[in-house]
Order: sequence, then C-alpha cells, then structure tokens
Amino acid sequence: MSKAFIFDMDGVLVDSEHGWLPFETPMLERVLGKEMTAKVGDTTGLGLEKLYEKARALGSTITKEEIVTGYNSVVNDVYAHAPLTQGSNALAEKLIAMGFKLGLVTQSPQNWIDHVLPRLAFKDSLEAIISLEDRPELGFKPAPGGYIEALRVLNADPKASFVLEDSNLGIAAGKASGAFTIGFRGNLVESYQQTGADAYSDTMEDVTKIVETKMKA
Repeated sequence: MSKAFIFDMDGVLVDSEHGWLPFETPMLERVLGKEMTAKVGDTTGLGLEKLYEKARALGSTITKEEIVTGYNSVVNDVYAHAPLTQGSNALAEKLIAMGFKLGLVTQSPQNWIDHVLPRLAFKDSLEAIISLEDRPELGFKPAPGGYIEALRVLNADPKASFVLEDSNLGIAAGKASGAFTIGFRGNLVESYQQTGADAYSDTMEDVTKIVETKMKA
C-alpha cells in the first residue's frame, strides 16, 4: 500500500476563513435574519449541510436551497479575495518527492473547489478530490467517511498517512480515519481554539518538519 497526504481546502490550502469575514454575516443576516444568524454563531468547518441542520434545529424554516443560493451569491467575491496559503505549493513538492500520494477532502461543493484548484501548482498531482457536499453518502465531518474514501482511492495505509485540517470537526474526521492528523493554525480566525490533533502547525514549513519527524520515528 502507498502513503497519502490529504488536505482540507478552506482554511488550509486557501485562507478563505478570513475571506468570508466581510461577506458571510451580511449574507446570512439577509437569508436567515439577524436573530437566527446570531443564534447559529460560529460557522467554522460546518459546511452547508451542517449549517442548514443547525439553523433548522434552532427553529429556522429556511430550505437547503436557500442556504446554497445565499452562499453562491457571494462565493466569487470570497475566493477572489482569499489568498493561497503561503508555502502550500512548496509543501506539496516536498511531499511528492517523499513518495506521498496527494488528496483533497472538503465540505465545500465542487463549484467552490473549482475556484481554488486552478491556482494550485500541484493540482494535477491530486489523485483523489472529494467534495462531501456532493458526496453526502460519505457523511459530513466529523464523520471520517471522506478521508476513508480518499485513502481507499489512493490505496494508502492510514497508519502511514497524514491529514491536514484546520477545524475541530475536520480534525475529528481525520483522526477517526486512522491517519496522523495535523491541526493547521496559520489561517484560523481570532479566538478559534483547535483541539484533538496529533500535532499542530502554524506554517506549511512546520508541516514538513512534523511529517519528516514522524516518518523517522
């Protein structure tokens, strides 16, 4: 079996968490109303399905289609302002040289992925790309189904593989897949506290060091 390195997208490969800040709350207040938006609170790592479920559980009558339409109305502006994470392409080059197969597992729908992939120098080396929004049968994070499926597609041993995540839901999903899970803190919004990862990194250079150290152990 091979070894894999699987990236989350938002907040990891691209600093879209900060990119959403000027757009998400005004959009949600328009779609959900100010009171419900305040009740929903932090949306980091939720994805559209979990956000919809949370709003409904809190009493909203919104439909999933209205949530999707709302986000799609601002997604072009978000990704236009969201920079790639510094060092991502260099990290991918090093991982490929170390013999890793690369994958991507994200809660975001494919049309959001399409905003980011063309900007990645290593896009053609991503051998497994999974949108959980488009593959709901795999379950949404913290369920590990997306990572388990990526490991299967890559024919990779979880014990020899890594996941890079920023949200606690994603960290839990990576851990449950059996892969060594790194919490990436470089793009976190202020006050968000990560928990549960096997290791933590502030830069992509830190990620390289963690992988190298783990492989030597």
